Amino acid sequence: MLPDNRAPFRIFTGGSSDDTGLPEPHLLASRELFRPVQTRVARRDLEPYSRSWFEELEIKRYAPHGAWLRRALEFSRHPGETLLMMGPGVGSDALQYHRHGVQVTICTTSADFPEVVRKNFEIRGLTVRIVQSIGDESIPYDKWSFDLAYWNALHDPPADPAARIQELYRVLKPGGKLFALFPARYNASFWQNVLIPFRRWYCSPAALTDAPAYSGRRLRRLFSAFCDHRISQRQLRRSELPYLWRFFPLTLLERLMGHVLILRAFKPVSAALEALPVEAAA
Repeated sequence: MLPDNRAPFRIFTGGSSDDTGLPEPHLLASRELFRPVQTRVARRDLEPYSRSWFEELEIKRYAPHGAWLRRALEFSRHPGETLLMMGPGVGSDALQYHRHGVQVTICTTSADFPEVVRKNFEIRGLTVRIVQSIGDESIPYDKWSFDLAYWNALHDPPADPAARIQELYRVLKPGGKLFALFPARYNASFWQNVLIPFRRWYCSPAALTDAPAYSGRRLRRLFSAFCDHRISQRQLRRSELPYLWRFFPLTLLERLMGHVLILRAFKPVSAALEALPVEAAA
């Protein structure tokens, strides 16, 4: 049975990179659970980077408030296909794809922690292919190498998002599908500041991330090379809302003011014509 959102948050967040040679566990736990980094916890009884620690993160990531991840990222709908992942966190989403028969390749940048992802797989007796990007932007694979692409852009955005998008487009096969997560501009904090401006005088909610936020319109412009864009908005807890707003259905509110934008789009099948001689394409 999945734990209730109000249950004590059991992830151990003590220690630091100096203790284990690994990054600060509190930072990674906060990111994996869509919580502000300032969030503190009531119990600290799990050893960082142990199997129990990773499993607890996984359970809470997909708990009721994160149930949308399974639907939006389609973990179980692409068995036998190849997936390129960027922004893997501690590897929870990569594990979900792997368990459903997807061949996962993780491309890391200088902002990622490949040793944490590898450890998460190894303690379960699994392996994962991890490669390093070239200059944090270039993906070291030929064009048309993958059926699917995943980019978690909620943290550590690249200096040149357009270059990252161009690379994802290049390595996707024609007709391939892209999944991307971005911070939502019009989230609960935005609407509270607009509709209840005096609230900021006595209550300043911590931000989920300091990465640049996006609107749906801006995402469509950035990913204009792709087609059939589907953008949805999710991730919201009742505790983040003023008391009067909590009487409204949460499923409705998160679609209006959730913290995360989910983009699903396709590389046009017509991109296959790029490889044909000019005479043949004509």
